[in-house]
Amino acid sequence: MREIITVDQLNFNFLGKIFGKKGIRLTEQGLLIDTKKGPTELISFAEVKKFAYIEEGFFGATLFVHNNQSLREHKFLSKTNSTAFLESINKKIAHSLQPHLLNLIEDFNLRVLSNYPRDSKIEPIKSLADELSIFYKDARVPWDYFSNPNLFSEVEKIHNLCPIKQETLGAYHEKINLERRKSFFDSVESNPLTDEQRLGVLRSNDKNMVLAAAGTGKTSVIVAKALDLIDRGLAAPQEILVLAYNKSAAEELKKRLADKAENSGIVLTESPQISTFHALGRKILGDSGISTYMSVFTEDSLKLGAWVTEWLIEYLTQDPKRMVDFISLFPEPVNPFDFKTQEEYERHIRDNEFRTLQGELVKGYQELRIANWLAIHKIAYEYEARYISKRRIDIGFDYQPDFHISDSNIYIEHFGIDRHGNTRPDIDKQAYDDSIDSKRKLHKELETVLVETFHYDWTEDALEARLEERLAAVGVIPDKNSVEEASKELLSKLKEGNQIATWSKMLIKALQATRFERLNENSILDRLEKAGISQAKKKTRILTDLHNAYVEELVATDSIDFDDMIIRAIAVVDNGQYKPQWRYILVDEFQDISASRMEFVNSIIEKGPDPSLTVVGDDWQSIYRFSGGKLELTTRFNELVGPHTLTMLQKTFRYNNSIADTAGTFIMENPEQYQKHIKTHDVINEPQVYLLDDKTGEENGLYSRVAEVVSKIRANDPEGSIAIIARYNYLLKDSRDFLGKENSKGIHFWSFHKSKGLEADYCILIGFFQGKSGFPNGNREDAIPEALLPTLDSFPHSEERRLLYVGITRCKKKSYIIASPTAPSEFVLELLAPKYDINIFSKSFQERHRKIFKCPNCVNGYLRLIKGQYGSFYSCSSGKGCSVGKARVCTKCEAPSVDREHESLCNNRDCGNSMKICNKCGRPMKMRESKFGKFWGCSGYGIPDDQCKNTIKIR
Repeated sequence: MREIITVDQLNFNFLGKIFGKKGIRLTEQGLLIDTKKGPTELISFAEVKKFAYIEEGFFGATLFVHNNQSLREHKFLSKTNSTAFLESINKKIAHSLQPHLLNLIEDFNLRVLSNYPRDSKIEPIKSLADELSIFYKDARVPWDYFSNPNLFSEVEKIHNLCPIKQETLGAYHEKINLERRKSFFDSVESNPLTDEQRLGVLRSNDKNMVLAAAGTGKTSVIVAKALDLIDRGLAAPQEILVLAYNKSAAEELKKRLADKAENSGIVLTESPQISTFHALGRKILGDSGISTYMSVFTEDSLKLGAWVTEWLIEYLTQDPKRMVDFISLFPEPVNPFDFKTQEEYERHIRDNEFRTLQGELVKGYQELRIANWLAIHKIAYEYEARYISKRRIDIGFDYQPDFHISDSNIYIEHFGIDRHGNTRPDIDKQAYDDSIDSKRKLHKELETVLVETFHYDWTEDALEARLEERLAAVGVIPDKNSVEEASKELLSKLKEGNQIATWSKMLIKALQATRFERLNENSILDRLEKAGISQAKKKTRILTDLHNAYVEELVATDSIDFDDMIIRAIAVVDNGQYKPQWRYILVDEFQDISASRMEFVNSIIEKGPDPSLTVVGDDWQSIYRFSGGKLELTTRFNELVGPHTLTMLQKTFRYNNSIADTAGTFIMENPEQYQKHIKTHDVINEPQVYLLDDKTGEENGLYSRVAEVVSKIRANDPEGSIAIIARYNYLLKDSRDFLGKENSKGIHFWSFHKSKGLEADYCILIGFFQGKSGFPNGNREDAIPEALLPTLDSFPHSEERRLLYVGITRCKKKSYIIASPTAPSEFVLELLAPKYDINIFSKSFQERHRKIFKCPNCVNGYLRLIKGQYGSFYSCSSGKGCSVGKARVCTKCEAPSVDREHESLCNNRDCGNSMKICNKCGRPMKMRESKFGKFWGCSGYGIPDDQCKNTIKIR
């Protein structure tokens, strides 16, 4: 440091003296202005926030001093000793300013390094930085006057962060604290935290999201973050709130936090508040003096089901006409003309059952309406009964009219044409017209009566009325009094046919959606209308009546349910009856948070001490929409929740790269989800996802295959843990039963939903086939509850895809997918694509083999061997959605043999076997010989009751 020559006084020159001024003296307190009459002004150093400077001119020197934000000029000073006097002043100013600057730096570091620089705190931080930056940019500042040698470098660091932005400060905070907290991050868990996990711990903006792919250690982040806040003195334990999705997750977090605190040497005077949303709501209500007596419905789902069923029966029996009306309201109608492709229509019919009051499975909603009208009016009928003669009008199957009026020669055909004779977009109009014409001619030929109804009868809301008119014209008169007289009989039939139970399940789901989405009558109607639900007003009235009755039941029993715990707690917080004191709020499994839970969190934030919110979840694992999970709160977090920091956990220690690549490629097909790139600790070279067939056609083939895989795993890795995972519980039960008590020991049986958060060395995934209980499926049975649930992203089968992702990522070593090769799931067909590096273990999934079983009469159907009472045959997996639906068994190789007009041809190209069949009735043709030579004659020639005399010449 250079030597500073100082003087303690500077005089005014002759011009200054003319104005009565003598000089300026330096005192301990500041600068004193002397005049001929004595001291007149004191400039206190405590008020000086910048360094003074002197400018020399023709009329002498001028001293500039900043005093209380204003610049004061003192002219006409002597130039002699002016430099030394200025150094004296600035040395005093430096001595006075140094504590102020150090306070600014300390305050800045407290806000930026000790605490996380939050969006809402940027302005005061910016003011601090601006004030310090002024000193740095001022070339006149004599930094060597300060006694603290580090002052300049500290100010320079802060200046280099300007212009102040949250992103810049956040990165600065992270860089410094990653180093400061290294020891903690290395030891808080059994393995050192990854870089991404450390960032997830450090980031405490106003709002923060940690997106954690499966197996990447989100629980570690939550536990480490809570302990880090406590260890650094940023929050007392009671100022931290951790919200878990369910009770078991909350208990796991409590245990993990206590264990890790002990391992890290952190003494917890008390534990942070770790709770489920419901438990927290109940505690807030209890602390506010509000009754928290729980309804029996919350603890016993059977009692809720019984209550809804009782309500429904009472509702239906109050007015017999209401029962008929209710039957017409459900299931939800679907206009077949809305389907643009054959594939769409086939899938819909395959995945949705239309069961009549008599229990028949019919092809569609309009046929259901006809069947139920006949049953209600006591007109006996058979559905798709065999016609009086075995005939073929359309290639591949025998003619079966839609309905036959019992003990008569009257048949009903429902034709799918509009007023202009148009058909569904995927149907050949001319071919359909020819088929109608052929059916009419056949009935005329065999003197049977054909009653016709049409698609346009339904679209014009006149299907039943016109059916009644046309039946009356042929002497079939409905019993007009039967509806009221037979209401009890009809109710009994509804119960026997399981219809009441089906309606009750649907109403329970709708009631639950109404509760956790906090819907009123108007919002119910709005959602039903937006979803295109038919007769939305009538259905809204039913759902509103049910909800009102449910609320009345709760009031009558002075009890609350799970939804009340949250709904009432929100009100208690909002009205100030309860004052939250949490400064940090952590939410686990955020991807499954409901609208009401988010409202609860927002209330706690708004009424609390300005807390920081951190949510942890994985949009790839959002699988609880049925219980209110609102995925868009994650995927549209910035818009719906607010600006935030985003941390992605992309390194997993659970599974290998093969499983990560397969699951990741599959889930990232959906563009509405976050893109993540998973890295794995374990890297292998061979595919570890295996695709096996379910031994279709064999008795208990699926479960036999499961047993084989279990046996193989145990032979190679006796200590390895095994889990069997399925979409539906019945598959798990049947698997357990088939394996037996002894072989089931040590095996986990998980549904896809319940497997979330769990893991095993080996996982066997089952239930991959087409149909209503397939995976995935397009079942519209729950169209009304679906309309009331949170919005679903538009990508096909989006939540079902996430469910499969959860299942695949449960395993550490190998994942086995057992699927039907003859009716394969859409997911399995996708996994067969080259971009998925999986081990296609079974020959039956190879392309050539699969073609053998592909149904040629529909888009997605596969032919499955059925061993029936009268022999074996192949049935199409599309069910009623396939125009033919069946195939013969090839007599040579036993592959499916598909009927053409004149022959049945084996689907196996390597076989090529064909059988001549009758183009009129479909029976086998036999080569015969007459005096005119050889010819083909129908084998039905000798059947006395339905003789077929069809012959074909051999040319």
